[in-house]
Amino acid sequence: MQFKRRPSKRSRRCSLSAPVGCGIDVVELARFRRAMQRGGAAFMRRVFTKAEEAYADARPRTRLLHLAGRFAAKEAVIKAIAQIDPAHTPAMHEVEVRNDRLGRPSILLHQRHASRLTLHISLSHVNSVAVASAIAIRA
Repeated sequence: MQFKRRPSKRSRRCSLSAPVGCGIDVVELARFRRAMQRGGAAFMRRVFTKAEEAYADARPRTRLLHLAGRFAAKEAVIKAIAQIDPAHTPAMHEVEVRNDRLGRPSILLHQRHASRLTLHISLSHVNSVAVASAIAIRA
């Protein structure tokens, strides 16, 4: 017996011809720690927003893991956007990783064309590595 699945309202709104980009990034914590030490405060200003630094600072034991995860997420988002619109890829500090009240990560873009994109991300980290993947869909 074959079942016919009726498309949801959400899937009917998203056209299969909509431009889609994907990105992934892996960050080794030892290498990331060295980059942070070399770059100092200038590195932090260039890469992270004040809110992201505050989020990581509130978790002193896992601060490096959280910053590395956010760094990986930013790289993954930039790669995904570059596949759709290479002329308008954002800078690192224009991509902000936020968490909702349940702890789920999301992306806030601080630039003009951000409203035309839907972004989905996933983050993970263990003792020595942080990884993130991103999918960008232009509306």
